[in-house]
Amino acid sequence: MKLSEILAARERAKEKTVTQVAAPAAARPTKTSAVIKVVRTRETPNPDALQFVLNTQVLDRGSRSFASRKEAERDPLGQALFDVRGVGNVFVMENFVTVTKDETAGWNLLRDLVWKTIEKNVTVYPDSGPAGLEDIDVLNFPSLSREDKLKAVEMVLNRSIRSNLAKDGGGVEVKGVDGNRVLIQYHGACGSCSTSTTGTLKYIQGQLQQQIHREIEVQSV
Repeated sequence: MKLSEILAARERAKEKTVTQVAAPAAARPTKTSAVIKVVRTRETPNPDALQFVLNTQVLDRGSRSFASRKEAERDPLGQALFDVRGVGNVFVMENFVTVTKDETAGWNLLRDLVWKTIEKNVTVYPDSGPAGLEDIDVLNFPSLSREDKLKAVEMVLNRSIRSNLAKDGGGVEVKGVDGNRVLIQYHGACGSCSTSTTGTLKYIQGQLQQQIHREIEVQSV
């Protein structure tokens, strides 16, 4: 028998032994309570928003944003966070949860409450399926259908904007396209950040003008 085969046999024997002495399935920690954890918090440009970084990705694509408990009625994590006094907005994306507090609340006590609430209630969101975006011929943007205009804008946001906003705990959603005017809505840390209506807005508009059409205007709603 080759040395590699002997070593492989030993490893299989070890695994079998571990399996035999492992705790019963009922006694093992659940994925929610043991696997998904908050590993750190990260400050954002918005002093009222704090990003809680998780040890795994809970959302494959897109984002979830809630401005009230009613909006989060189908989201257990969102509902639990709004039960914490002082929470004003919840934004979930990739491997983080950004919580924006009320202006009257302080982070000293709220930070630990939010941390524990996230760890107790967070789960991996179900896959929403293919993103459905594709490269669009944008040379004649004004003549595109509304659907293709939306796809073109989403393509640029995914490629050049959203990853940068995510680093600061925020996100952006396209609310509509009216001619050459693109309507967007900020989420997470970007929602109440003063720069979102100035520098960030100009940057998004500049990217869309450069990559799609020079007459595009962006408006925050």
